[in-house]
Amino acid sequence: MLDVLICGAGPVGLFFANLMDQFGHTYRIFDSDTLEGRLGQSRALLLTARSLEIMEDRGIAREILSHALLSRGLRLHSDTKQLTQVEMRGLDTPYPHMTTLPQWRVEETLLNRLSKKVERPVTLLSYVQESDHVVAKLQHGDDKDNVEEVKAKFLIGSDGVHSTVRKGTPGWTFDGVIMNVPFALADVTLTGDKLPDFRYFNFIDSKNGALIIIPLPDKSGEKIILRVIASLGTLSEIKDTEGKVSQGINKDDPFTLEELQTLIDQRSGYFKMKAENPQWITKFGINERRANGFRRGRCFIMGDAAHCHSPAGGQGMNLGLQDAYNMAWKISSVLKNTVPNPEELLDSYYEERYPLVDTTIDGSGRMGRTVMQHTMLSSFMRSLVLPLAFTIPSIHDKVGFTLQQLWVTIPTSSALLAKKSASNIIEPGKFMPDSGILNPKDIMNLSPQTIKSILKKSNRYIALLVWNHAGDDYTSAGFWNLLETYKRSVRPIVIESKNYIGRYRVPLYARNHADGKEGFWCDTRGQLADLLGVEDNRAGIILIRPDMYVTFSESYDGQNEIPLESFEKYLASQLKSD
Repeated sequence: MLDVLICGAGPVGLFFANLMDQFGHTYRIFDSDTLEGRLGQSRALLLTARSLEIMEDRGIAREILSHALLSRGLRLHSDTKQLTQVEMRGLDTPYPHMTTLPQWRVEETLLNRLSKKVERPVTLLSYVQESDHVVAKLQHGDDKDNVEEVKAKFLIGSDGVHSTVRKGTPGWTFDGVIMNVPFALADVTLTGDKLPDFRYFNFIDSKNGALIIIPLPDKSGEKIILRVIASLGTLSEIKDTEGKVSQGINKDDPFTLEELQTLIDQRSGYFKMKAENPQWITKFGINERRANGFRRGRCFIMGDAAHCHSPAGGQGMNLGLQDAYNMAWKISSVLKNTVPNPEELLDSYYEERYPLVDTTIDGSGRMGRTVMQHTMLSSFMRSLVLPLAFTIPSIHDKVGFTLQQLWVTIPTSSALLAKKSASNIIEPGKFMPDSGILNPKDIMNLSPQTIKSILKKSNRYIALLVWNHAGDDYTSAGFWNLLETYKRSVRPIVIESKNYIGRYRVPLYARNHADGKEGFWCDTRGQLADLLGVEDNRAGIILIRPDMYVTFSESYDGQNEIPLESFEKYLASQLKSD
């Protein structure tokens, strides 16, 4: 029996399959589309800083970035002049830029890393849930007699807004709002005597309607082309509870290069541009929807199968990738039987994700309506209020912070998070920051690294004990010995910050331990302690989940023996001892 059966091989399903590979699970992944049917369609194209951070954690970001185009920020124009711009370089992330890459290239990169081939074209006909597994019926190709029954412990639906997995369980709804106005989308070359600066995303607020221009790499990866987006009518909204989903590409209503050029002529303002060499040109529709739950028993949905919204801000693909990242380690933990309450852990996928989804639907919807509407109020907001607001540094920085999804945390309502302590130590729910260079105690065998490099590709929790101008690795023995009980689920790491380092050696009690060699580090400048909020003369224990979010943190008097009772109690509530 398989561990996981994955329906849908877009970027979200492929990323989830990569995570199953890394966690060591058996899986199959299939898609109803042929590979040829997806190549050349750029579709989603923006990768946020947070998505790149989680991909870097899994060793994928560098290959993604080698194909991508990096833009400096955003520029807003009126019919007659540039109004304002937002730069990304001040963001506290390794990726302070707008990163664009056609969706098919993201899929190709993820596909090439898999140990299993994607099965195409394969259609999910139906499924039945048993007490400990799912039985799915799969049809291969167009042959109605070529039907296979597959058993898996979990079924994952990453199969888009028309999800067969979601529709396969009665009462699993996808209600929401239809934006009753089509959009034009085209990937073209733009030429002319006066062009926008293509180092930026450009938004032209014309009296005749908005025009959005986004640079991205072409199919060869060597040249820059432009994604041009424009609304094609007056905005109206329809509430829908009958599942009449119209999100996505409209293949039945073609859009021509001549029609696109007419739009550009009407809306390009003081720029003079001609669209040429279309690589992709289409119409698409926008819906705002969320499923009434992302789990039914042993079936889960993620990405567009679970939620969809306006593409304004480019959040959609990234939200799905982060769904996969949140869900994969939880399913892995249940499959490995390392948790005392598997139902609570699996339920936490929806509980942690839906508040972020709702915030994104609301934010992208407000942004999209601001772009689409042509009332006096919306025009006033775009032409006067926004340019003035962006001159305020805090607002300027907040725009980049929001677009790059650096605001994303685990909601404090999550049953998995420990309570916030009274100290300044990093709060449960925060994403783990990176550090400056740390030196290994095992100086003969390891090179200096940042904390994120040390933690990379973890399939266990990470427990950090950080001494700040206090303690030493020998006074960490109690912490180390406690975690011996959880060695299958938790990796211990001890870091001395601002301490006098007497010797570069792993302490004797951990020297022959499987985690000993990579378990002791020195932060002589104390940068990591400062980032984590561990104050001088104190110690801190920080427990980090496999998705790099902090789940427990507590500060202690570094001059005394650390009391481990609350940490031990939290571990026992979340993990089985070995």
